[in-house]
Amino acid sequence: MDFDINASDQLGSDGCLEFSHPANAGLPDLWCDNPTDCPFKALYDDVYSAAMSRADFWVAAANAVIKITSPNQSLDLTFRSGRIDSDNCPNSSGRLPEPAACDDVEGAFITRMGLTWTDAVALLGAHTLGRGDQNFSGHPGTWVQSDEESTIFDKQFYEEVLNRGWRPRQTDTDVADNDWTWGGRNRGVMMLNTDICLRYDIDDGSPCCTNTNQDCRDNSVQNIQCDDSSDVRPEAFAAFNEFVAGNRGDNDAFFSAFSSAWVKATENGYDSLLDLVNICEETLEPTLNPTGVIVEPTLNPTGICSDVDSFIDMKGRTRDCAWVEDKDKCRKFSDECPVTCNAC
Repeated sequence: MDFDINASDQLGSDGCLEFSHPANAGLPDLWCDNPTDCPFKALYDDVYSAAMSRADFWVAAANAVIKITSPNQSLDLTFRSGRIDSDNCPNSSGRLPEPAACDDVEGAFITRMGLTWTDAVALLGAHTLGRGDQNFSGHPGTWVQSDEESTIFDKQFYEEVLNRGWRPRQTDTDVADNDWTWGGRNRGVMMLNTDICLRYDIDDGSPCCTNTNQDCRDNSVQNIQCDDSSDVRPEAFAAFNEFVAGNRGDNDAFFSAFSSAWVKATENGYDSLLDLVNICEETLEPTLNPTGVIVEPTLNPTGICSDVDSFIDMKGRTRDCAWVEDKDKCRKFSDECPVTCNAC
């Protein structure tokens, strides 16, 4: 979300984060050099670092999470590789949207990333997963009704916004003026202004209830219905209603729009990423010739089996077979090091 189509340093999916910036609070606890505390990074370092960039790994991992958590693993997002890592992105965190209003959504998604309001509404539907934390963002709670629901990638986020009686809640931090909640004092749910504003016109900051047919638990707003966003953000309003309705009540409309927006967001700034291809050769099995005699597979015309002196991995680095053995990479580089990997 730090991509800026108008800037000389466009950034985007480049594997770079400012870990010290408050906007990224909590991420150093997930991406660190201690393999016990940070198994996600250890997985990259030990298994994938020789084959793909950090940027590709993060996108591929996100794709996997979305597929695994979608109903029946039905959302299988397109993945293409070739993103290039950067270790320097000083303007990154300043481009991330603040949670204050739809002006922040427009600035990040529309103006800088070059997406549409439909794309933005679809991408924010990813809030159906996970939760906010008081210590990191200052906004505690799940976007959906329970922890169990927050592990399912579906259109529940939109249903929650539309069907609950959300009321403003003042936070204890200066991250934003407020967020929104429903139900009892310790209900453990929340929405950000940037979520509510997709469906309701809350730009002037006047207290209101998103659904006065529900109990807003606050007499000061109980009978003040928030206006909808159809006049101020008609495309966002229409997309929101399309996703919450779905097609015959399913996730098709949301999933289709999310898939399109996700590809745009994760491929922004790249002209020629590579489609995935299967480069794994099938194992040769002994076959019977017409006489019934077993014919064993041969290695090559000369029968010679030897390690190469060195080779270039997929990230352009020079490697040798000692490195392959030390890092236990035979699964990937047995063709280059057949003797070391006992693959002759």
